[in-house]
Amino acid sequence: MATDSSAEVYDLLILVDATYSMFNYLESLKTSLPKVITISNLTNSFARIGLLAYRDYSEANRNNDGLLEWSGWHDQDHQADGTISADTLVASATRLEPIGGGDYPEATKTGLARACSLMREDATTIVLLYTDAPPHCWMVAEKDRGSNYHAEQAALKATGSYLGYGPYFADWVSACKHLHQGPRKAHVFCFLDQSLGSHPINSGYYTYLSTITRGACLSLTNAKPHSIAQVTVDVLLAWMGTEKAGTTNTVMPAKLIRYKNGDTIKKIKDEKDPNANSYFWAHSPAAKAWQVIQQNQESVKLKEQLQSNLAEIIVDSDVLKKHLPRKKTPVCGFAQRYAEDPHYKSMVVEQLKRIIETDVTSMSLNPVFGVLWRAVCNDRENPARDGLIAAFGLHVDKIADAEEKVQMKNWLEESYDYAAEVLETLESIPQDEQYPCVFLDPTIEFQAARKKGDKYDDDEEDESNRSVTAFRRDELLEIGRSCDGRILRRLGKVLTRVTYVESAADLPAHIAATTNAEVPKIPLAMASKKYEWKFWKMLLHVVLPGTMLSARPATVLAALAIRIGLRPLFEVASAAMLFWRERWNNLEVPETWNSSCLGLLLDADTEYRQQMAKANKEYSQTEDALLLSLDRDLFSLLVTYQHTGTNLLTTLTAEVGWTPDKARMSVGPVVTCRGCSYPRSITIMSEKTGGKCGLCVVKDWANSEQRKKSIEAHVTKEDTAASKATWVECSMRTCRAQYVCYNPDDLNVRPKCHYCRVQSNLREDQRSNDPAPTLECTKCLSKIIWPSEWRAMAPQPFCCTACINEKKTVVAIDTNAEEICKENGQTWLLRNDNAVLKEPLKRSLFHTISTVGPEVFLANVEILPILKQEAVLTIRGKRIRNQPTMIAYLRSWIERRTAEKTLCSLCFSTFPKSRLQPACRRRGCHQQICTDCLNGWYGLNTAGSIINTAALFCPFCRRPPAAQTLASYGMGIHAVGDLRMAVEERGQWIHAWCYDCGKARRYMERECVRGAPEAIERWKCEECSVSAFERARRAEDEARQALELANRLDARERFEAREEAQRRLHVAQRRRKELECPVKHCPGCKTPTQKINGCDHMTCSMPGCRTHWCWSCGKGFDSGSIYQHMSKEHGGMYTGGAGLGYEYDDEDDYD
Repeated sequence: MATDSSAEVYDLLILVDATYSMFNYLESLKTSLPKVITISNLTNSFARIGLLAYRDYSEANRNNDGLLEWSGWHDQDHQADGTISADTLVASATRLEPIGGGDYPEATKTGLARACSLMREDATTIVLLYTDAPPHCWMVAEKDRGSNYHAEQAALKATGSYLGYGPYFADWVSACKHLHQGPRKAHVFCFLDQSLGSHPINSGYYTYLSTITRGACLSLTNAKPHSIAQVTVDVLLAWMGTEKAGTTNTVMPAKLIRYKNGDTIKKIKDEKDPNANSYFWAHSPAAKAWQVIQQNQESVKLKEQLQSNLAEIIVDSDVLKKHLPRKKTPVCGFAQRYAEDPHYKSMVVEQLKRIIETDVTSMSLNPVFGVLWRAVCNDRENPARDGLIAAFGLHVDKIADAEEKVQMKNWLEESYDYAAEVLETLESIPQDEQYPCVFLDPTIEFQAARKKGDKYDDDEEDESNRSVTAFRRDELLEIGRSCDGRILRRLGKVLTRVTYVESAADLPAHIAATTNAEVPKIPLAMASKKYEWKFWKMLLHVVLPGTMLSARPATVLAALAIRIGLRPLFEVASAAMLFWRERWNNLEVPETWNSSCLGLLLDADTEYRQQMAKANKEYSQTEDALLLSLDRDLFSLLVTYQHTGTNLLTTLTAEVGWTPDKARMSVGPVVTCRGCSYPRSITIMSEKTGGKCGLCVVKDWANSEQRKKSIEAHVTKEDTAASKATWVECSMRTCRAQYVCYNPDDLNVRPKCHYCRVQSNLREDQRSNDPAPTLECTKCLSKIIWPSEWRAMAPQPFCCTACINEKKTVVAIDTNAEEICKENGQTWLLRNDNAVLKEPLKRSLFHTISTVGPEVFLANVEILPILKQEAVLTIRGKRIRNQPTMIAYLRSWIERRTAEKTLCSLCFSTFPKSRLQPACRRRGCHQQICTDCLNGWYGLNTAGSIINTAALFCPFCRRPPAAQTLASYGMGIHAVGDLRMAVEERGQWIHAWCYDCGKARRYMERECVRGAPEAIERWKCEECSVSAFERARRAEDEARQALELANRLDARERFEAREEAQRRLHVAQRRRKELECPVKHCPGCKTPTQKINGCDHMTCSMPGCRTHWCWSCGKGFDSGSIYQHMSKEHGGMYTGGAGLGYEYDDEDDYD
């Protein structure tokens, strides 16, 4: 322990005003209380911790949320009966509800009396008091009959109240003195709301309380829960005597209130003593009710008297160190206790884990946590250490605030400085084991040659030309979290820069003259079990002193050395990997389970087996090597699986049969129709009609003239198989049958054969996906309509008319594996027996392997399997003719562990195809751009600025983008009212986006400006500006009138007026919010919902619902049709507004 508990015992009691106005303070307990408990556990500062809430006597008769709420004592050692756990204590704080508080003062005296009854004589109690109202003292209390003041006086003066301590607390001065001089002693630290702390007449009571009890009084300048919690923790740490982490003098959102002169403070007899007026409001000269001027003068004089004796100091680290009372014996020695006490060590790990998961930023701000964190980092024997470090890095990466994240990473880097430990280890190596060794020669520069006089511009220096000594510690340690190419290139550069020497004789003279502190020399002997394989752990110390890797990242670094063929380090790297061989297949280490890390391990294993085979002809490369054989098979399959997913969009060239699009060529075999007597193509002859063609069989002609015209079009009775005709192909994906069209001029839609058209008239069970009678061409594999009655006329083997006429009937089209899977399923690409993969190729490797399990994955999954019967793949309904070649091409990409990259059409940077998105999702526009360009183009417009109408359209085809594109990347421009007007008038007017009403409004005429207008921010339209000014003027007048009225009232009436004003304000605010944000119910789960801003596309956030619905009409839709509904039914995505205007059937399908 840091202190002797028998000599100095402290309890901590949090006393909080839980009336209606204290919501933020009760919320702050949810953040501060867990930290306080953790600090107490780690420092043994407090034997017991408790929470007591008080309200007022208007709530005395309530069964729940009454006058007092006591949590019970939390005892860290659970030695006393009736104590509660830490979780129960925190739950008590969570359950507190802000209720009541009929008049302005609250029952603080009763709260302190109850606190005294809970305290004990053999310990000093630290009381943290949170309030925003004065106690029921004589000068501020309402004293009419039935008031809370008289109720409290009666309760406290009752015989035996609060274990007999009640009468001491009926008077404020008596209460303060009893807490200081009585048998149960307390130091009271008061945390006052700014509304109270800025009025000395009301706050003086707490300044007096803190002064008498040797505590401190602070007025909080920021009432946000997080701010209150941070000040609480900082004050407690300062009282303990711990130094704030770092050297920065941090300013806190609080003021310390102290008396300038306390010479007469001990002479005060009671709360009515006129001598107390220099400390708190105790006495006011008697005056008649009509003597308003005299009363106001006395009030002003009293305020000046109180204010003149107060010093308000902005709180920072130095102020706390200088003025705050301290614990007699400062807490210290955490690191030493951690090293010596196994029980304390396990508790530290548990507490730090909880803090990391709940509020990782407090690690850098809290000196107790910081000291113990460094102790854990230095304890490399602790099996929980690596897990804690990984968890810390993970939660730091989740921090949203960029500046806060950088600060945390810098602090974390300082935690990893092991320079002293490494130097001690190097000095302990015997002389005969110090060689061979490696070092980084500081006189050798590995940078591009420069001409004399050239200077480096640090801002322009890229990664490839950075000196290895310029790398930061966090950059070097990244290998513990990731093995992507950027990190491996960085460390590969480090490995190739180090110098290897075999003996002391080989050491350059200038290096031999240095110490290990100046130029570290890492002996290869340390790559052994004797030295706990520390060579690879300490190798990066030569680049940045103090850098040390944990065991797993160190072994990954060894694998990299083997992979790049670093011959001098091959043996020691192989030894390190062999030692770690059985630990790679561990699902508790997610950093291993990614294609980069697994690929590196496989490459190192392959290099090792090749080297062993060269050295030993009989070496079997199928046996265990750097990896176990089963792990090798598993890792190889996982890497292949991952790269199959990344190659789903890689361009594949498929050879398919052609698609005649009103192509003119020979009509082919003809049959004379028995209806019209014209020689017709067999492709339009109708079955079971007595030899009639389709034109004669059709009955739905508009009139006889149309029928006659259509039958006689483009045909003569002299036609033969060589006559020219127009060929088309059925557009149905499952049909794709080719046939002759005798009326091509009337075909204004995509062609559909007669057999597919009649499907809609049949019952569901009578329909077919391939209804047309066809023959397949043996050359191009195209399907030609050929009714069965005329099959005898078909040539054997069958060859279509196009092939006979030597048309190019096999064409190459670009596609990808994803498109082929949509049409054919994934069985050709992936064997997924027993459906063990619930979402194939969509989740990370770690999620996949941890969900499925290594054995199950290995037994049931195969990439590009060899099927007993080769699957027939089609694209757009056409059979792929070069299927083996296409699959082999895809396999080559997968085996090379790479994926096709392409250019962004806007910035021309190269990206994997999966990172590019359609520019507008409109049919016919095939441009793909990166996410940054999407955000940069459609996100040019912001609230309060000039509207760039060009950014409302696709940068390429200049059409309005699909709704979901603008909604995703448009920074809210899709929700701007009257946006269409801005578009229609863009030639005459410049429009701006009003910051207040959120609508597009005219800003200036274009003829009035030459060039681009100056940028504007937070612009408001004229209507909003006028109304805002009017509201401000009225609010100022009302405030002035209220102030004048308050000056005419006595204390009692003033408090009544304040309470009534608060009630009226609360009602008015509630009504206004309901009018501004009407409530509607989700059509899926009926949850009440408010729309604060944005477009009318609502997505229910309730688990299990996720319904997409329209705010305007309240109807539910799926995610694909909601925008179409809003555009067609409501004229746009904004209630009362209008869209940019285009038909949704012109939108491409990218789903």
